[in-house]
Amino acid sequence: MNSRQALIAAALYFPLACYPQETGILPLESEPHHRLVLHNEYVNVYSVEVQPHDFVRLHKHKADAISIMLSNSEITVHAPGKPDLHQKVANGQLRLQFAGYVHSTSIDGDSTYRNVTVELLVPQQSPQNLCAAVIAAQATNCPEAPAHFLTLERTDQPQFQTAQTDVALIRISLGQSSTLEKTAFPQLLVVLDDLETEGGNTPRKVLRAGDFLWRDANTAPGVFKSVSPSEARIVVFSFKNEKSEK
Repeated sequence: MNSRQALIAAALYFPLACYPQETGILPLESEPHHRLVLHNEYVNVYSVEVQPHDFVRLHKHKADAISIMLSNSEITVHAPGKPDLHQKVANGQLRLQFAGYVHSTSIDGDSTYRNVTVELLVPQQSPQNLCAAVIAAQATNCPEAPAHFLTLERTDQPQFQTAQTDVALIRISLGQSSTLEKTAFPQLLVVLDDLETEGGNTPRKVLRAGDFLWRDANTAPGVFKSVSPSEARIVVFSFKNEKSEK
């Protein structure tokens, strides 16, 4: 190879060395960092963990999905045909990724990137931010909390809603216990901090950040106690819709 050929080869190689390259768009379930931990008629739940300076491969969301961050991380989102988006994401942050969204994500910082991604299998209508900017481009519309949702032991705050799904954040104070009552709707509970639970046909056990519970409609009440170094947070999805056929 002469010097001219070597220069051309180096120029062709350079962009490949700078950015993660993909040979095709993967479906979400085939992206290697997304581990399916729950599937039913309402949701696919994925546990996601990516080491520093690694990246999530280019993939497509076939359904609306809400990611729940379990770490503070610095990332760059690459979406075909759009400028790269550099972000700092925070533990406890909720983000909506609409059906049809295609992207890959590079982990820029020195901390492991962790989240739980909840794929909503029933098509969602009329999405609206409430007390959290789950849709980044939409303003929040946080209602005033009823008095019975604000106690010494616990606070409940609505985060997001669609015509089919409500998403709320429960905070249980350090060392305090709270009862989640029987509900008319099935629910998914995603745990952000250590807590202990019993009841609702569930034996006493400790749940860690990233663990989850599925509660069918009319499940017996369950008691949840914060055993983390601070308050314990739970993200609660309540499903008002008919089941998916998927």
